[in-house]
Amino acid sequence: MRTFLSLASVLVFAALVAAPARADWARVADLPPVRIFSLSATADTIVAGTDTSVFVSTDAGVSWRHSPRPAAGVFAITAVRMLGSKLYAGTFGQGVHVSNDLGASWQPFNDGLVGGFLDSQLDVVDLLPRGNELFAATAGAGVYARTLSPLAPWHKFGAIFAPEQAENVNSLALGGTRLLALAGPNGMVFRRDPGQPEWIESDLDNVGIHAGLAGQNAVFNGASWLVGTNAGVFRSVTGQEPWTRTDIGVGPIDWTAPAFQGRHLFAAFDIAPGALIEESSDDGATWESPEFFPSVFVQSMTVVESTLFAARGDGLWRRSLATLSVPPVATGPGLRFAMAGAQPFADQARVRFSLPQAGVASLQLFDAQGRAVGDRDDRAWPAGPSVVSVDARALQPGIYTAVLTAGGVRETLRLVHVR
Repeated sequence: MRTFLSLASVLVFAALVAAPARADWARVADLPPVRIFSLSATADTIVAGTDTSVFVSTDAGVSWRHSPRPAAGVFAITAVRMLGSKLYAGTFGQGVHVSNDLGASWQPFNDGLVGGFLDSQLDVVDLLPRGNELFAATAGAGVYARTLSPLAPWHKFGAIFAPEQAENVNSLALGGTRLLALAGPNGMVFRRDPGQPEWIESDLDNVGIHAGLAGQNAVFNGASWLVGTNAGVFRSVTGQEPWTRTDIGVGPIDWTAPAFQGRHLFAAFDIAPGALIEESSDDGATWESPEFFPSVFVQSMTVVESTLFAARGDGLWRRSLATLSVPPVATGPGLRFAMAGAQPFADQARVRFSLPQAGVASLQLFDAQGRAVGDRDDRAWPAGPSVVSVDARALQPGIYTAVLTAGGVRETLRLVHVR
């Protein structure tokens, strides 16, 4: 049996080497060719964490700005998240820091983040928002939660992890309002819905403890949960039993980094010789279009608009998904709406639009909660391009949506306001 398994591994690896990576992957030159420890995206805002800096793009990866080190002694920014106008950075060893100016300056955000063995609560490996709360996964102290408005201290979020030998939490995932924590080495994931007093254990093998089976990362694509483990992927419609396992066929997996575009799934499987990236159009039941990258480690992936981003050990990489068969975003014929000035902006935002024919156009800003802010601008405009300046001096820093309506067609534009 050992001889057969060894031969099978050799054949698999030989097949992977024979399947070269696609030529259209390109490294994002604005980031250094170093390990990207963390990656997240909200709409067209992308945040990536390196050893000492956070890189932010507010235009789907076209341009980037980077921050100074959040604090002296930070050597790995292992979790990043942009929420409204605030940028959060989870570090390995110094907890969480927050920035109100896209990383230009940082403040500690550790009030209440206490109680881990040997200060393991400061080893923050993932940050995940749900409504008015922010959750932190730690490498040794379980999960913490913090209410953001009104701001309250961090507190332990669950007592189940210690008795289940699962205080080492690899990652968190959100599907609807259900949280999933991937923790421990015994084949368990933990789910928690709003209002529940404690996490509920879910066994990936549908039976009980499975020693040596570790959940690594998870994603919910709107129809099904996918949990990546060191022994393949597990699928569930609800994020609990019954789970169905799919063997990727590459042997032990060091790490899984999933992403999705609609129902279409992507996953990077890190194995001994490199990283294998595959796609699935049936919620993870089967995988195809393999790409193999020798001696590469992929930490995280995300899809922004029509681009797949991969945080790797040698920088941030991108690949166009324009050829995928996914429904395009509908746009009005002839109506164009875009930034004309800097993004993010301070006192004024300059936007440009082009009307296919002369007529009345309406411009309105909405905040992150969908509330109209400021006065609506209703004017008659000529056909062709026009530029408008939006006064933002009375606005709070944050992310806004500008809505342009003309001729029964509506277009939107994301605006990032800083002080």
